[in-house]
Amino acid sequence: MKKLKKYIQEEIVNLQEEEYKAPPELLSVLKYKLKIDPLNRFIDKFKAVNTIPPSYRVFLLNGEFFDVYYESFSLLIKIGSKEYFVGDLDERNYAIKHINKLLTDPLLKSIGDEETEGEVGDTPPTPSTPPPSSPPSPPDEEPEA
Repeated sequence: MKKLKKYIQEEIVNLQEEEYKAPPELLSVLKYKLKIDPLNRFIDKFKAVNTIPPSYRVFLLNGEFFDVYYESFSLLIKIGSKEYFVGDLDERNYAIKHINKLLTDPLLKSIGDEETEGEVGDTPPTPSTPPPSSPPSPPDEEPEA
């Protein structure tokens, strides 16, 4: 009976993740290396990008996204201008922190989205400058003496 229960639970997970049209190695890296599990809780969709090397764009449920590139020796996670190799433990940890920041940072509303109540002569609200969205930088390696 325990085997049947475990099998049913695994099949439910497989059926939930079947909607994603992405290579299994990409799904595996996202789940087990980057700790984005279950995928349907965080990820909206995947999109193949026509780049060299081949890559996928991962769209998160909050509208943010990041790219995953297939390099010859490892997968590369690119978030904005930052790049992280999944094969390197330190860089993978920084990538996890940066993805977490993408998931948890509040999205800023544009001026058109805000409802303003006021009179005709009121001045429009001034847009605030967004906070920098860069994760902690990896430590610089010092040459050994």
